[in-house]
Amino acid sequence: MTGQSGSARRFTVSIGLHGSLIVAHASGDLDYRCADLLHRQVADAWQVAPSVGLVLDLGGLTFCDSMGVGALVLLLKQSRAQRSPLVLSSVPARVERILSISGLLESFHVEPSVEAAIQAADPRHGSDG
Repeated sequence: MTGQSGSARRFTVSIGLHGSLIVAHASGDLDYRCADLLHRQVADAWQVAPSVGLVLDLGGLTFCDSMGVGALVLLLKQSRAQRSPLVLSSVPARVERILSISGLLESFHVEPSVEAAIQAADPRHGSDG
């Protein structure tokens, strides 16, 4: 056996709630081995709370291939079908470039930080605090 399974372990997704929002932090290599993991974990969280918004923090990504981009597009389609906001935060320059070149960047709501994304996904957040 080679160390190929090690690359799959380099990708992690942690999901939590922030008020009425799902906040998912993705880190590592979002590639063909891990794209389905991201989609499944977020989809599972949305099954529990289908009408809440999602903030997807991509600041920890070190790589993203076409399958990773495909997973982001699937999540965007799901968010639109559920009428739930999806906001990407801390998008690495490489990923932003891929989304821009492919013409997808303008389809996503992108914010520079998790905090800004939380406010964008739920405008009521922060005004009660």
